[in-house]
Amino acid sequence: MALTVDRFRALARSSPWRWRTLEFAWADHGATAYRHGWIRRPDGLRVETGDGRVETARIVTRPFEGAYVSSGEKMVPRAGIWPIHAAVSLDADGLVTALPARSDVDYVAPFFTEYHWAAMLNPVELADSGRCAHPELPVRPAELTDVEHYGRPTWQARVWPTRSYDPRCDCCALLTGRFDYGRDEPGWVPEVESVVRLDVGTGVCVWIRHLYDAPTVDLDLRIITVDEPLDDALFYSRRRRGLFSRRR
Repeated sequence: MALTVDRFRALARSSPWRWRTLEFAWADHGATAYRHGWIRRPDGLRVETGDGRVETARIVTRPFEGAYVSSGEKMVPRAGIWPIHAAVSLDADGLVTALPARSDVDYVAPFFTEYHWAAMLNPVELADSGRCAHPELPVRPAELTDVEHYGRPTWQARVWPTRSYDPRCDCCALLTGRFDYGRDEPGWVPEVESVVRLDVGTGVCVWIRHLYDAPTVDLDLRIITVDEPLDDALFYSRRRRGLFSRRR
């Protein structure tokens, strides 16, 4: 696939449909210690520290787990579907050209600690904005380059968030800045440019470097396996031997 701005944006919105299981190691927010994660979409999650201590291991029971809505005089579980059950339009390269026009798709599960986690696994905020008041692209990609990240094909871009940048959570955005809630024209106020990398095979955001005067790496993610079978037994707490231990 030739790398263009449109294809970069399409890859950024394609992750929910490009893989089913993922094993990876990652460090974010300047951390030096890497965690070890396994995801089986849509329901399975396991996270360990580098020395094998289990931080979470569980199977999600339904979309929007833990969310309830009012129905008459009682609260009922919020109805929803997984992304895999939502029809999408694909281009000739299998990339998503537009997200489903529906609000009942749970793109966040399985969730871990904060929305930065959800954004790195599904970096759609680099492609689209949910705020109609700002018609411009949420991100301006430049200097697009094919690179490798831990041996995997990756698309790299130098990006600048615009006023219409619409992260899943203001405090957990992939890019720098803050949301200005001014009455006249609310929108994103960027700080500096960033260099980001998207894994071509999965659409996951695997690297972010913010270009401050002293540039900082805010995310480094190494993909270990993709679409390998992951049994239910993995998603129950038990100690393993460490970050890169071999399964028995």
